[in-house]
Amino acid sequence: MADERQGVGLPPADAEAARPKPKDSAELQRLRQAAETNLLVWIRTCLAMMGFGFVLARFGIFLREVSDAGRVPLRRPPGFSLLAGTTLILLDVVLLVAAVALHWRLVGRLLRGEQPEVGGRWSLGVVAAVVLAALGMVLALYIAFIQ
Repeated sequence: MADERQGVGLPPADAEAARPKPKDSAELQRLRQAAETNLLVWIRTCLAMMGFGFVLARFGIFLREVSDAGRVPLRRPPGFSLLAGTTLILLDVVLLVAAVALHWRLVGRLLRGEQPEVGGRWSLGVVAAVVLAALGMVLALYIAFIQ
């Protein structure tokens, strides 16, 4: 009966037991280094986005100073750039905390000898991309329609 199940293309009943576990120290070290590299990539990405948020937040102050020096009135107050920049910085803080939490969970699973779980559709990168796209749309609408 078991041979018939395997012949149809169904996995054996003990597929979980047959899956290789990262017990060997070279494999465990390789997986830990890959996890560390992934965390460092998230840190780099968040730092870059935080820097952009800072520039965006300070751009309104720059415009106000330039208009005061040239005695040119601003068409709109620069307060929205402060809000958008601060929102971007806070989003990146949340993203970085989530990346650290996922890293700790992955390293914990590796140390216990468990198989690392494969992410689903909504990975951290996908969530960040969707939120940044929404923020970009809000900024584009603000620039286009608010006078």
